[in-house]
Amino acid sequence: MISLVTLEDCKAALNIDHNDDDDVKLPLLIGAASQAVVRYLKDQAAEIMDLDAIQASPPDLDSVPEDVAVATIMLVGHFYKEPDGDAEKAFERGYLPMPVTALLYPLRDPALA
Repeated sequence: MISLVTLEDCKAALNIDHNDDDDVKLPLLIGAASQAVVRYLKDQAAEIMDLDAIQASPPDLDSVPEDVAVATIMLVGHFYKEPDGDAEKAFERGYLPMPVTALLYPLRDPALA
């Protein structure tokens, strides 16, 4: 499973106190959010973070740019706080939340026409 942030960093950034249920759920959310970020960045993810394969974590989490880490944590926060989906309709189906996209968009591989 790919991970662009640590469990400890995620819990600290999202103000999540120690809870055994969270320690089971959060790594899954981190994996899902990390994978979504890598898919969004496309081929640029491998270049930015020195990934060997799209499912592989970076060899060193220090190679993950700060904006990518923050975007990943924000997406984990969304998954954690909105387990039933996007009740507030903050973004369109199939897209990432706007604050996450705002951080990642400048790094993304441009689509070819």
